[in-house]
Amino acid sequence: MNQGNLKNTVVLKNLPSNIVEEAIIVFKANIKLKEEQEMNNNTEINKNRKEKDYILKEAEMLVNNYIRRVEEKKRIKNEIQKKVDKKCKNLKKYVFIMGIILLLETIFLIIK
Repeated sequence: MNQGNLKNTVVLKNLPSNIVEEAIIVFKANIKLKEEQEMNNNTEINKNRKEKDYILKEAEMLVNNYIRRVEEKKRIKNEIQKKVDKKCKNLKKYVFIMGIILLLETIFLIIK
């Protein structure tokens, strides 16, 4: 396998499907949609169209579910990161205020 094409390849394993055990997705580089549609219109229609449509729909569903899970993980990670950033900001404010209070108390103790 060409090492240059590996960055455009995704392997999906442990899929919740009875038909597909493992899916390998290879992303094309900069192909125009019109050219692809013209090539598809020129091909012959196969006899087993229903069976192939079923398999394609199953694969589409698996890819969509996978993408949805990845996006959900990113969204949850972003929400958690925002909460952590907010807590960190509040903690910095608290430490700064406590430092000022400690400094003032120390000054008052030295003066007395």
